[in-house]
Amino acid sequence: MQKRRDFLKTSLIASASLVTATVLPASAAEDSKETIFAYTKEHQGRWEGKAGSHAPIITIDGNKVTMETKHVMTDAHFIVKHSLRDGSGNVLGEQVFFPHDPKAISTYVIEGKYTELYALSFCNIHDLWVTKFSK
Repeated sequence: MQKRRDFLKTSLIASASLVTATVLPASAAEDSKETIFAYTKEHQGRWEGKAGSHAPIITIDGNKVTMETKHVMTDAHFIVKHSLRDGSGNVLGEQVFFPHDPKAISTYVIEGKYTELYALSFCNIHDLWVTKFSK
């Protein structure tokens, strides 16, 4: 049973990575006021009302970026992964979570100035959520 759980977790994480890789750049979707590959606070789609617990919240302190998804972490429903990407889709940092983790919080040290950064949070039930910001 444990091997099956490990396989399912690994498959889910790999799927999240694949979806995450296709989400950026999102500027075309923003221009049309439509999000194609991910949900945002402004465009919640079929998950209307879920942004408060799924859209990543960003805190910046100097060159340190902290991403938090205020979401429950249970075996049945949890945040699988955080990813931080630049405007070209380059991965600046990633953090994988498991149901037993107390919170979905990740911190990254970012060098340089970016006009577009994307915080991605993947929920095992409510899909991929993105928050755009700059540093």
